[in-house]
Amino acid sequence: MEDRFSKFKKLNWLLSESFEAERIYYNAGEDVQQVELKRFFNHETVNRNRFSYEISEQLVQAGVEPAKEWVQKGHLDRDWREEKKALTKSRPLKLLKKCRKKDEENLELYNELLEQKQLPKDVLNILKKQKKVITEAIEKCQRFESGEQALDPQNRPRVRKLKAM
Repeated sequence: MEDRFSKFKKLNWLLSESFEAERIYYNAGEDVQQVELKRFFNHETVNRNRFSYEISEQLVQAGVEPAKEWVQKGHLDRDWREEKKALTKSRPLKLLKKCRKKDEENLELYNELLEQKQLPKDVLNILKKQKKVITEAIEKCQRFESGEQALDPQNRPRVRKLKAM
């Protein structure tokens, strides 16, 4: 019985980290003004929510209580200075970097779990799929940061045509 809980301890830890990543992406989506970035952050928020749900479902099936301390979304850990900064200055590159950093930390956990191979095969398959999506998100963050992909492609100067009278 104890062995089962020790096997799933890191998976429960990954669940907590996945909730935190979801919260970071959610906050970034709320703060950013560029449409492309807002779509990206919201899409990744949904992905992290799906990951958390899949992991918690596997834990419940194994008879382990899922850790739920990061379930709350939004700006729970912000004080008034951070709220003011978010409202006055939108720093999309800083938000991208924060999201990418969290994903890279989570990838280390995924790699540990996949290398140990202590978990059931269906759980390992789920983790492999999630790892692939996180890797793609990191690559997209890097493209945004490097300028390879425009932060706001709609921000082009518009030419107005004047009508003759």
